[in-house]
Amino acid sequence: MKLSTPRRRIVAGLAGTAAIALLVAGCATTTPSATTSSSAAVQPAAAACGSGEDSSSTFALGSFLPLTGSLSFLAPPAVAGVGAALSDINAAGGVNGKKACIISQDSSDGDHKATGDSNIKALIQAKPSAIVGPESSSVTHNILPVTQPTGTVVFSPAATDDALAGEAHFFRNVAPNASEGDALAKQILTDVPGAKVGILVFNDAYGINLRDTLQSSLEAGGGSVVYGKAGQEFPSTETSFGTIVNNVLAAQPDVIAIIAFEQTAQILPALGSAGFAGSKLYFVDGNLSDYTKTAGVPDLTGAKGTQQGVDADKSFKAELNGWYKANDGKGKDLGGIYNYGPESYDAVITLALAASLAGKDDSASIEPFILPVTGTTGGTVCKSYADCLKLIKGGTKDIWYQGPSSIGPLNDQHNPSTAYVGIYEASGKNTAAKFLTGVKATIGK
Repeated sequence: MKLSTPRRRIVAGLAGTAAIALLVAGCATTTPSATTSSSAAVQPAAAACGSGEDSSSTFALGSFLPLTGSLSFLAPPAVAGVGAALSDINAAGGVNGKKACIISQDSSDGDHKATGDSNIKALIQAKPSAIVGPESSSVTHNILPVTQPTGTVVFSPAATDDALAGEAHFFRNVAPNASEGDALAKQILTDVPGAKVGILVFNDAYGINLRDTLQSSLEAGGGSVVYGKAGQEFPSTETSFGTIVNNVLAAQPDVIAIIAFEQTAQILPALGSAGFAGSKLYFVDGNLSDYTKTAGVPDLTGAKGTQQGVDADKSFKAELNGWYKANDGKGKDLGGIYNYGPESYDAVITLALAASLAGKDDSASIEPFILPVTGTTGGTVCKSYADCLKLIKGGTKDIWYQGPSSIGPLNDQHNPSTAYVGIYEASGKNTAAKFLTGVKATIGK
């Protein structure tokens, strides 16, 4: 797959540091590295599902990732995670005695709903075993009315809106916005006790939900939001930010948090022109990016931001890089960007193991086994598809897959019971690659 729009580099990964954890003031505990015992050899990509290859007889994985649009910068690590997982599955013998195949469609983003609507209908018509994706909360909300009536399992590695918890046939292995908003609030208040915070937030399900959780945690901790409350969002299609920046600065914030996607590349020059110090800016997972080639950006040294995920170990990063370079990157690796790669990998392995336990490849058969595979009933621990499959073939039905995303067992709302959110700090003029500190976040029901 080739992205049709320029790829934005995620800052958190540029120095090869993608460790993720939830910051707790005064705690210097670091995040455990994620591990995997998958094959070191680069495996070929799984074949596209052919005629007659669907969930009635084959583990036919649906992939619904943002190959175009404002979130296309998130696609490569997720594509690599999905592809590497399928390669490892097929190298171990496939699912229920047959090689797994893939059906891929472009989810695009929330501003290209027509594209997503058309493609999800085409994907459902192909009768996938389950769908991995989307990476957007807005797109997830858009597609669930299409997928839910069919009973198709949707497993997202990156949709974080709190409102998605408990949706029928929907699962995720990423920390929801409440965890990220709380982590960001604690970092801001650690840096500036009692901070007056301006929030530049776009009118999107992800943006509004993350703003709300950030605001709640700020106010609970003694801070305040002086701009960016409900009704002060900007349109997701906005391209001119001079007036908006003047409005937030008129509220005299101590710091500004930017909750946006590609709009950030226009926001930063406007803030620079207005003379606001880059060191007083805070970013989130949707815009923790490399702005070295963006004109007019203020010096971001000291700026901070949050990002979900874990620090994958070197062997897993090598697997993702090798797979992507050989199969999808046209000779190029991921460039140090691994965001949501571990989560995407684990989503696929979890679904394949659930199908192996079910002995069938359709969503209705797979879904009852998803929670148990993640450890909700305990079980024998295994850390690769091959090792878990050996247990299943040996008669062990109660397994607990522990993969590179390092999440805790999924709870009854289909959220991870524990997950990670990390804090990063800009260590250069326009980059932010320095991981600070953190601990696991416990996710409520």
